[in-house]
Amino acid sequence: MDNVPIVALCGFLGSGKTTLLRRWRRDEALANAAFIVHDLSEQGIDASLLSPDDKTPQAGSLVGRVAALHGQHSNKQLSESLGTTLEEISALNPSIVLSESTGAARPWPLIKALTQDSRFFLRHFIVTVDALNLHRDFLDGKMLTADLDAHGDPALCRAVEVLAEQLAFANVIVLTKTDTVTKAVIENQVSYLQKLQPHATIALSARAGLLLPQLENTPPPNFLTLSNKAKQLGLIQQTSTAENVEAVVFRDQRPFHPQRLHEACMNHLGTGLYRTKGFLWLASRPDHTLLWQQSGSQISLELTGLWRAELAKNADGKLLPEEVEHLQNMLKNEHPIFGDRHNEITIIGIETDRNAFLSALKNALCTPQEIEAWQNGESFPDPWPKSLRHSQ
Repeated sequence: MDNVPIVALCGFLGSGKTTLLRRWRRDEALANAAFIVHDLSEQGIDASLLSPDDKTPQAGSLVGRVAALHGQHSNKQLSESLGTTLEEISALNPSIVLSESTGAARPWPLIKALTQDSRFFLRHFIVTVDALNLHRDFLDGKMLTADLDAHGDPALCRAVEVLAEQLAFANVIVLTKTDTVTKAVIENQVSYLQKLQPHATIALSARAGLLLPQLENTPPPNFLTLSNKAKQLGLIQQTSTAENVEAVVFRDQRPFHPQRLHEACMNHLGTGLYRTKGFLWLASRPDHTLLWQQSGSQISLELTGLWRAELAKNADGKLLPEEVEHLQNMLKNEHPIFGDRHNEITIIGIETDRNAFLSALKNALCTPQEIEAWQNGESFPDPWPKSLRHSQ
């Protein structure tokens, strides 16, 4: 039996890795693929987005064809967890393994861990780069080439260090979200990326339009070459994830006041707040389960479904009595006012900026008086877009 190829998808926090994988998952040619998802957060949101039932697999487990290696499994236990996971995946006889790393991953420990089982080989080490963030935060890549420093900003310096290191090991660089910047900007970015990594294939992707078979003619990376590069750069003994880039989880069942949440984002997205993601609800939209994702200065809200507490009201009369009863039974142990509605957001970044945004989120929650107003059906000013993308 031939060795199974592994396609490793790396890239800084929020650069579009999960979006690409969600698109590739729908490709019939990859129906037999297995997935490994590394996530610095304890939540495992990316694994749940790739799972068929959208449920979060337990950390360290393989559910169906998706291995959820979040929390400690993505850093301190990386090699051990991947060894166990590859053993389990081998029993599935997959045609290919698609591995998504945490955006804070250091590339060499990841590559070593992925190639520890001789039944698998590294087909691609792909690094995704967000074109809009590259334009806004990294001067189209000029900062990454050492032509310009990060203006003494320690958070930007750390981001530059992590991204440049990831790119050094790439055999493919995917410039994502290219529809958000001009053609001239893209040409400038490609020029800097080629200077940084002259031997890599550079692909452009708008709205996750790049398909994996388009990279078929790109040769696989050479492990010995990558090993020598790690030695030359002094990266042999490094940790699995970037130092001082950590994750905390914000949890609260109270609704967000939409206006104050918007103001929190306008005023407290520091350069060291690399990534936030999770699920939330707004007092102005009590029925919507919203997937929140932020990277750099970009924020997106995605409608992933409806809360059971809202469905149980059967406002449109479409549910059968037994379906309503079933929902009500599921809600018996939930919050007496909010039901299953809740906020759970992972915040990844440098400590000072993490704490500042965490405090801003707490202040954006509805007060007891506002909760009472919500219960009485009062409206709230809502500056968020009314048209949201639906989860696919």
